[in-house]
Amino acid sequence: MAQRLQDAIVDLQRITNSRRLYGVRAERAGVAISPVVGAVLRHIVEEGPVRPALLSERIRMQPPALSRQLKVLEAESYIERVPIPGDKRGWLVRATQRGRGIMRRLERADAEIIAHQLRHWSTEDLGTLNGLLDRLIFDFRAPGLETPRKKVP
Repeated sequence: MAQRLQDAIVDLQRITNSRRLYGVRAERAGVAISPVVGAVLRHIVEEGPVRPALLSERIRMQPPALSRQLKVLEAESYIERVPIPGDKRGWLVRATQRGRGIMRRLERADAEIIAHQLRHWSTEDLGTLNGLLDRLIFDFRAPGLETPRKKVP
């Protein structure tokens, strides 16, 4: 049973992270940014002003790679760099109004795609799925069992 769930999760990740689906999503939203740039923008929009180092850690992207994506976002005026009060060298990145608008368009496209793909599902089935997904996410976020440590002689 656990293997079947793991396989389904992997399949869902492959589908939702596919370039093909991202292309459909971007086309519907009228947005021409790469999946990676879109993912970085999503994190900045959701997390508010954030230090690049912390963002790099949270999205598990090496700082030089993140820096390249931030340059793309800044060049398109989707984000801006703002100084940190009291820190002469530090700065934060935050989404601009334009960047938040792009994110809303992508989210609307996501909602349209999901609604289309699940159009034959009943309201009851969708409610059951949402409830079970909420439960699964909660359980996955809960602390796991600790790995037993080797005894030191």
